Amino acid sequence: MSVDKSPPLDELSHSEGLITTSPNPDRSTAKATPPVFAWDKLHFLNGQPTRAFRDNLKSDLKYVTTWNYGGMTNDVMVWMNMIHLGLHSNRTPILFPLAGGEDHVGLGPETLSAGNVFDLPRLSQAIQHPVLDWQDVKRGRYNLPWDGMDYHWHDDDELLGCWSIFQTLTANKMPLVREMPHFLHLDVQYTAVPPTVELDGTEGGHTSFGALSQLISPTGRSEALSAQPPLPTYGERPLPPTTPHPEPDDQLACFDNLYWVWSAKVWEWQQYPSPTWQSVGTHMHYTKEVDEIATRYLQRVFGLKEDEHVPPFISIHARHGDFKNLCQNSQDLASCYAPLTEYARHVRDVAAELGRTHGLDSPLANVTEVVVTSDESDPEWWKEVEKMGWHHMKSYESEIARRYGKRYPSIIDSVVQARGAAFVGTSQSTMSIIAARRVIDWNNGPWRLVEWGHR
Repeated sequence: MSVDKSPPLDELSHSEGLITTSPNPDRSTAKATPPVFAWDKLHFLNGQPTRAFRDNLKSDLKYVTTWNYGGMTNDVMVWMNMIHLGLHSNRTPILFPLAGGEDHVGLGPETLSAGNVFDLPRLSQAIQHPVLDWQDVKRGRYNLPWDGMDYHWHDDDELLGCWSIFQTLTANKMPLVREMPHFLHLDVQYTAVPPTVELDGTEGGHTSFGALSQLISPTGRSEALSAQPPLPTYGERPLPPTTPHPEPDDQLACFDNLYWVWSAKVWEWQQYPSPTWQSVGTHMHYTKEVDEIATRYLQRVFGLKEDEHVPPFISIHARHGDFKNLCQNSQDLASCYAPLTEYARHVRDVAAELGRTHGLDSPLANVTEVVVTSDESDPEWWKEVEKMGWHHMKSYESEIARRYGKRYPSIIDSVVQARGAAFVGTSQSTMSIIAARRVIDWNNGPWRLVEWGHR
């Protein structure tokens, strides 16, 4: 099914597996001005980062955390889910950094904290709830190039009991073990969640914010830990014979993964309502520094001086990369990936929609500039992009990585996608789905997701 029409912003529409949208209630409904939220990290911590995380947690507050899932956009979605769970459970979320050793970024990327990419004080103010980084809580090698020793056991690892969703709800009955506890010098020992947290009518690891909030409440935790027979446990690192397996921590509730968490039904990112997006994601803006980097490179792409404004453009995200593993014939990717002519057709559609939406007198009535982002590495494909008369920043990729870090080319791509007056992305790509949501909410822009894989 090809997405040929953006859902109108003034009515509800639904198409299975694709983003649908409806009016943003914050735009259409008058609300009382909320009380000013006093954002200061020291209100939620004892002070500056400490060697032991417990020394920095306030005794009268509770917190929640989880670990990396894999892939930058997927981890951003986990951050949003964790924050949403914090809202549900009245706990302060502590966001893990992006792991340094991820294969798809290449060897040696920095372990980058969320607050280096997203404006967490602005987010906290918007949602009236504190959001912390692990770099606020505990000392560590944050925002530095990858070092293999970061992902091994250490003599000063702190013991931490956590809940495992995967151990209960997936077929292999094992926790999802990730690198991040090693980086944070944590020795995580898991207790399986009770099977009652599974989202009704699903299988394969899906749960809900309501169920997890109940689990980490005093009553829910007590009931789960008094179950007979006792819930299974697991430790990646065997404990000394004299050390009992720790119960899941009460003050710092932690989970092996929070990617597959929903409010009521699966794949809410692609639907309306999308509670996590509306409560958290739409308020998660980039830092001023990241925005400025993107602006400088867009000025170079358009041949502008530093004091000249970037013209309105339509952004494209053509996801290829590991999608080749989903093609029926990985040796004939041209017959699987959507051709550039298909993206061009959708570009014409959203350009026309911009004129209808904003009026013929608007600067957006005749947007002709297009900026393409993609993980494609074939130089011939990029030559075809240039033949279309479209712009791209592929030639600046190594410079961006050298100046700012290996994660930054992908980060700047995501900013460029969000800057589009309209957006054309790739179906089934989480990066495209989040970019479309940003363009809808931040720019009131139309969008399309291009189908692939069936040609």
